[in-house]
Amino acid sequence: MTERPDRGTTPFGLKYRLERQQRPFTSTEVRRLARGRTGVYALWLPAETGAGYECIYVGMSHVCVRQRLLQHLQHETNPELARQLRLFPGLVQFSAAFTQGREETLDLETAVIQAWQPSTNRNKLG
Repeated sequence: MTERPDRGTTPFGLKYRLERQQRPFTSTEVRRLARGRTGVYALWLPAETGAGYECIYVGMSHVCVRQRLLQHLQHETNPELARQLRLFPGLVQFSAAFTQGREETLDLETAVIQAWQPSTNRNKLG
């Protein structure tokens, strides 16, 4: 997983990185991420078709992606995402891409959510 932010990341580039850098969504794997880095992350489940993975959630952190992902593992407040995590604990994957700055992070998260329309991001699809 890339640890350095790319200057001028595009939504297409971010989606590409997120799609190809999936890891098991476990506290051990999440703890391998650098601390204190802003960025966008995605949670994945195997696609119903059996080919690849489907994005079920996209999120961001302006402070620390690592800490935000650990929060998802410890206490999930989104009811639909909590259900997915509870039903498929060994199947969920995650990916993360680091960004530079609050505005870039928000813009990229919004673009990826609009492109993929993950089922558990319905509250952010406005």
